[in-house]
Amino acid sequence: MANQPKKYTKFVATAATATLVASAIVPVASAASFKDVAETNSHAVNIEALVEAGIIKGFEDGTFKPGQELTRGQVVKMLGKWVEKQGIEIPADFATKARFTDVAVDAKDQELVKYAALVADTGVFNGSNGALNASGKITRENMALVLDRAFKAINETSLVELATKIEDVKVADLATAKAEAREAIQSLRDLGISVVENFNPKNTVTRGQFASFLNKTINTSVELTVKEVVAVDAKTLNVTLSDDSTHVVTLEKALEANEATEVTFTIDGKEYTATVTFKVEAPKVMSVNIVDGVTVEVKFSEAVLKSDINKKVSIQGTTLDTAALSEDGKTLTLTSDKAINVKDAAVVVEPIRTAKDRLVKTAKFVSVVTYKDEVAPSIVSVKAVTKGKVTETVVVTLSEKSTIGSAKINGVDVAAGKIKVEGKTVTLEGVTVEAGKTHTVELFNVVDTAGNKSVKASKAFEVTVDTVAPTATIEAAGDNAILVTFDKAMNVDSVKAALVNGIVKDELLGAVTSDTATVVEKSDNKQFLVELKDNAVFANKDSRTFTVVLGGTMTDALGNKFAATTKSVTLTKDAVKPVATGYDIIVDEDGKVEEIVVEFNEALAANDKIDFKDIATVVNAEGKVDDKLDTLTGSVEKGSKKVTFKFATPVLVEGKLAVTFNKELVTDLALAANKSDTFNMTFDFGTAKTSTDFEMAAGAITTSNDTITVNFPEAVKGGAVAGSATDLANYTLDGKALTGATITIDADNKVATIKLAEGTITADNKTAVMKVSNVQNLAGTKTVKAYEQTIAVQDTKAPELTSAVIVDNETIELTYNEGVLPGTSFASDFSLIVDGQVAEATLATATPVAGKENTIRVTLSKEVNFSLVDTVTVKVIGNASVTDKAERKNAQKLNIEVKAK
Repeated sequence: MANQPKKYTKFVATAATATLVASAIVPVASAASFKDVAETNSHAVNIEALVEAGIIKGFEDGTFKPGQELTRGQVVKMLGKWVEKQGIEIPADFATKARFTDVAVDAKDQELVKYAALVADTGVFNGSNGALNASGKITRENMALVLDRAFKAINETSLVELATKIEDVKVADLATAKAEAREAIQSLRDLGISVVENFNPKNTVTRGQFASFLNKTINTSVELTVKEVVAVDAKTLNVTLSDDSTHVVTLEKALEANEATEVTFTIDGKEYTATVTFKVEAPKVMSVNIVDGVTVEVKFSEAVLKSDINKKVSIQGTTLDTAALSEDGKTLTLTSDKAINVKDAAVVVEPIRTAKDRLVKTAKFVSVVTYKDEVAPSIVSVKAVTKGKVTETVVVTLSEKSTIGSAKINGVDVAAGKIKVEGKTVTLEGVTVEAGKTHTVELFNVVDTAGNKSVKASKAFEVTVDTVAPTATIEAAGDNAILVTFDKAMNVDSVKAALVNGIVKDELLGAVTSDTATVVEKSDNKQFLVELKDNAVFANKDSRTFTVVLGGTMTDALGNKFAATTKSVTLTKDAVKPVATGYDIIVDEDGKVEEIVVEFNEALAANDKIDFKDIATVVNAEGKVDDKLDTLTGSVEKGSKKVTFKFATPVLVEGKLAVTFNKELVTDLALAANKSDTFNMTFDFGTAKTSTDFEMAAGAITTSNDTITVNFPEAVKGGAVAGSATDLANYTLDGKALTGATITIDADNKVATIKLAEGTITADNKTAVMKVSNVQNLAGTKTVKAYEQTIAVQDTKAPELTSAVIVDNETIELTYNEGVLPGTSFASDFSLIVDGQVAEATLATATPVAGKENTIRVTLSKEVNFSLVDTVTVKVIGNASVTDKAERKNAQKLNIEVKAK
């Protein structure tokens, strides 16, 4: 946008720095070249600086005329140039929109036109009655005002504001200045821009004087302040100062997530203080979906910890098996033991630790789901592949896990013993299906887990012919193994039979001892590992080139033969010992240590049991040997880079412990195995939180009608005291206070019974969230850890009659504030009042009104000529005949009167 500051490096015009900008600005003249400005002139230095900066210039005759009185137009140009050089743009419409009545947009002096627009839009010049009066002389008091405004436009703080911290220097004639200029004049004096005791506010200003005033103003330092601080991460800040310069600051101490924290830091030798919040979006459940009749998928906003996923997801009325986590850690898949068929069922995902930070958990997720699989299974795809003219195997993929009764291909039955069903996959064997033709597969009585049946599911397919021989590449896998990668899925038995001891040859084609190849997991039978077992391989050389014989007996999964070949690979001796690179301390919710993980720089050999006390010495902060970690036992999985030490039960450990690990703690996977050297680490456990809370057991809250029972694990306070279990303020239901409820506590002070007020619950809810907090134990030493649980609550609000409409002389429609069900004993529950008297006619029978669940149509026991009466009132006097549709069937509210229309 035009006229908005685009703060660049602050412009400084001084004689000393003028040479720095000389290459960028070509002045008309310099002060030294002005024949009327002697070096001894008191304004010469300031004139020189402004000329070099392109803000002021002399006349064509080579003079500067320092003693000439300055006009308002000349001041507009000089201040405009200064403001422009600070990155504030000339208004785009300066040539079409006049700012002053006496400065036309087509005026001959276009320089004045554009700078007049700039100083007007930035508030530097206001003019008088809309006019600039460019040719008029500027007074010293008005000069003080415009200098103050220009400084404010550039620095976002005025000279007056800057001088507030400075004790006033005497200005003897300040009272003679107009009131609005006095603060600006005083600030010029206080900041040293003006150096005379008598300012002479009404006098005019010469060109030389103004050059000094302006250059001193430009060089007045503004105390930088923090304009904005953004936390990039827990220890890195992006700081913007008031001059719009940006700086990256690294903190010594990490910020707490989502907490406003006051920080102090230094930039260019100056200390600043600011408050910053490191905003971190809490990890959460993004969605819970039932993707077919038995599979549930839970998606998270970030990866969760695999070891913390079991028994964390529940769907009311459904049993879910052990959870499986995707490779990226963001999708949790569970399978029901039977078809999922639920209505308004509670779905709960308990907090799960994140993979990024084991101390951070996802937020508890509560929702409801209705699901019923009513879609019959179908055939998704058919795969049939051969290397010849026919195939004997056809693989059918179904839309969901199912069973089948029988199958046909091209109308011919597939033998029952040749049909294999596994989940969604049906494999048909012992068939003869030719390539080059279109075939049809038919599956009969296909039934999914929900009982949905496809009597017949069919799909056309063709046989794919694959006669291409598989190929392979080889590469080093460390210094003791060779990885063989095929371009196709292989027949595993044929590969294992071919890649045996003796296929690896040295430089002289002598056999090198190796193991039979093993399949690499999750490689779809495409990768195989050949491990060398000859420890003397690197006895004389650190690098060896081997030849691997790949025999022609290997075949792919279809039987296409591999073309026999040899390939070479170079293995280089690994002589580097494994080195510890860091550690991680894993604690439970109470701050107690569960595990200590020591990380290394390379894959390690397996080790089932490492007793910590046998391989390490621990010294505490007092320099004494400490045994807090002695009961740790560790293990290493083959190929892992970590040693994981675990306590049998979590242990409270605080402060710093210096640990010296003995040599040979771990061994790498090199052919000539390398063992770790002695090394030191300092484990910083911090200050563990002292537990001052206690937890409620799962399912601690139960409900019955309008009563909620809360079971505490130990005796708690009751009565009118802080932390009382009978204090309504310590409970919420779906985030709302339990207004009007009554609470009692049993004799043991362990069970609180909450009786909800009538009308508290306005609709049945199977997943209402009840929260208990702030309740203290009887001794007052512990506070219950905030506890939330979903509970089923029932509508407790009585339906209320809201209107009555006369349909005809024997029919009235009654409307309630919610859906209702009419009973049979109507006559005793209502009174019909006509012109103030109870009528002989009664409300005899009622029926629901189609499409209007809130309305019932009532037939009177006898006709009433309503056209002859003035008022008709229906009064509720009983509650046996009308209830709402809630599970508990709340009876209608008594003593309600409505006038019939």
